[in-house]
Amino acid sequence: MNTKEKIQKVTDISQGYGWSVNVDDKDKSNILFEFQHYTKYGQDFNFNAEMSNEEIETLVAGIKQYFTDFDPDYEASLWIGDDGHGKCGAPYHIKDIVADMEDAETKIYELLKALETELL
Repeated sequence: MNTKEKIQKVTDISQGYGWSVNVDDKDKSNILFEFQHYTKYGQDFNFNAEMSNEEIETLVAGIKQYFTDFDPDYEASLWIGDDGHGKCGAPYHIKDIVADMEDAETKIYELLKALETELL
């Protein structure tokens, strides 16, 4: 599979799981994928992962590392305002912000498993 086909395959799989994908392939040896998904409470959630040297395994490894490092409690804390409630469009209640970030974590995991299953 050539690079263009790899990009298309990743995009197709991701879109099948509800993710939007933007690709920056100006640097042919390091292709940056931006994955975007709206959480159940409507937050615009996104993250980046890179495919190096046209090896799909590097992209999957990057997503796996992002998933491993993802901390829903920490992510939720970024959306809590000084008044103890959600800010910048986050849900009002802290429990809902945490639930939203746990939903994001689940979505990342589902994407990771789909890419591992279909590409590796």
